[in-house]
Amino acid sequence: MQLYLDGVSAGTDTSSPYSWTVTLAAGAHTLRAVATDNGGATGESSIPVTAVAGCTGTGTGLKGEYFDAMNLTSLFTTRTDAAVNFNWGEAAPVSGMGVDSFSVRWTGQVQACYTQTYTFYTNSDDGIRLWVNGQQVINNWTDHGPTENSGTIALTAGQRYAVTLEFYENGGGALASLSWSSTSQAKQII
Repeated sequence: MQLYLDGVSAGTDTSSPYSWTVTLAAGAHTLRAVATDNGGATGESSIPVTAVAGCTGTGTGLKGEYFDAMNLTSLFTTRTDAAVNFNWGEAAPVSGMGVDSFSVRWTGQVQACYTQTYTFYTNSDDGIRLWVNGQQVINNWTDHGPTENSGTIALTAGQRYAVTLEFYENGGGALASLSWSSTSQAKQII
């Protein structure tokens, strides 16, 4: 089997399963695979791909504003959280805060690696709501036990999008997490 990248040979593999490693510059490309059977008959398939420079992410996390009240008032502290993936249980999220009746607002940006519809997921106990690019994609602003919610939005490769995640804890256990996925991107924590 022969692989072509943008019309130029990128390698040959003669044993199944076939595999190649190619380095792509940022931008649009076409991969074409040509197979030849023992009788000399050929078949081919082409797919367009888009490579995005710096798609591994360069951010340091999301800004977390921690409030000592359920309604996002009485700011207690602000910090940068590398990821939103917390299970506080029956403990306070920040030393000195109460273990119940608190809220958090995380803000920042995500950068899409692919031009696709992305699914955003939250797991929370209690209320949670999420906006991406100003569009609310999740709204479960209720008291509830551990619950996963999801919502979708179309994003464009290479673009950054504003994200706002709001959470409140009323009583009992407390947890909050945020993740995303697309057809080409496995589910991962933000």
